Amino acid sequence: MTMNSKETTRLRIRGMVCARCIDVVRDELSRLGLEVTEADLGQVTLRNPVDANALTRIDEVLAHQGFSIIDDHKLTIHQRARLFVDTYFGQTDLSESRTRLSAQLQADLGLEYDTISSQFAKAEGTTLEKYIISKRIDKVKEWLVYSDNTLTDIAYRTGYSSVQHLSNQFRQVTGLTPSYFRQVRQQKLALQQQAAT
Repeated sequence: MTMNSKETTRLRIRGMVCARCIDVVRDELSRLGLEVTEADLGQVTLRNPVDANALTRIDEVLAHQGFSIIDDHKLTIHQRARLFVDTYFGQTDLSESRTRLSAQLQADLGLEYDTISSQFAKAEGTTLEKYIISKRIDKVKEWLVYSDNTLTDIAYRTGYSSVQHLSNQFRQVTGLTPSYFRQVRQQKLALQQQAAT
């Protein structure tokens, strides 16, 4: 929870990873009589400051919907960065976000990207960029195996600039091609059909 000079309150919320989540959180907070001035993935801004009792009520209400308030003060920079990246890639469709991930991360943590990246590398033993790439590739694998979307659609939905960029990075990270993972989906569907008959 952070407060700024205009006496608003910003809450970071775990589990708030899609547009529907934003609507649910906004509705729940409105039912508590709180005015939400901004709502985005993983965070909301309330018009007025809230006290400890209000925070407890908010956390209880959100818990019933599968969300919880994140206490930023207890998290280190690299933990906050990891949480942000994990939440970002937990979204259903990354194409909804038109802002670069690095810019969103800077705005969310209130720090320069170089500082965040340096702290992440020291604590995690890998660069923030490599971590982001691995999460993006995991999302691509998920879409390849569990959806019928074309590779062009998957590239767009996972934030790649082109199918070629996706394919090259996929091969570099996994040593395999995207078509291999698509074949896994086809084999899985064939096994399910055989089991059903």
